[in-house]
Amino acid sequence: MKRHIDEHHEELKRKDGWKKPTRRSVTWLIYLNEDWDTERHGGELRVFERKSKPSNNIGATGQGDLQIGWLRATSDDPVERPVFLDGHCTSNDTNGGNCAMYIENPLNHENIQYITKSFFASPILFVAGSEKLTRQLLIGDPAFARRFHFLEIPKSAIDAIIKGNINEDGRGSEPIFDENPRLISPNGGTLVVFDSVSVPHEVLATRTRERWAASGWYHEDQQDVPIHAIS
Repeated sequence: MKRHIDEHHEELKRKDGWKKPTRRSVTWLIYLNEDWDTERHGGELRVFERKSKPSNNIGATGQGDLQIGWLRATSDDPVERPVFLDGHCTSNDTNGGNCAMYIENPLNHENIQYITKSFFASPILFVAGSEKLTRQLLIGDPAFARRFHFLEIPKSAIDAIIKGNINEDGRGSEPIFDENPRLISPNGGTLVVFDSVSVPHEVLATRTRERWAASGWYHEDQQDVPIHAIS
């Protein structure tokens, strides 16, 4: 299974996105494979952790807004900043959209700082579109635009055309310096719990034998953020 995240902001799932009262949050799994040899059998879980500690909490805000991207660290602002999507934006600009992307204000974490103009969300733009187009069309400040990238790599040939050949990390010729891929072997008895919404991950193919695991996830309320377990 190629690199992905397990949930998207409700505004990016078309008209049905807001119908469910909960959304997927934390994933857990227990591997059930005895005598697993990753050299021979493959099948690892690869998670793409951040190399450095971010500026703020990631995943979702207390208001229920999901994270959809990052601003990379720079010499002027040497921390990575999670980017969230406000799906109930009230804006005075001429675009009239209900959405905007924002970060927590670097000077006051109780406030937010919008980094885009308002817009109407499109699943095509975020899930199958292009980071470069998003930077050019939505982010007015060039300093923010240069730093921005999505949590999940857009699944479109547009990025391949714009950036050139796609390399093994899936992002074309643009280097990635902010992730630390970690391989987890599916050895029997291994318990894995991780934020599958904000941490991209992929499952590598197995060789010569099947891989078994018990798995499930937690759901959270879209507004008040209590956690509910399911299996």
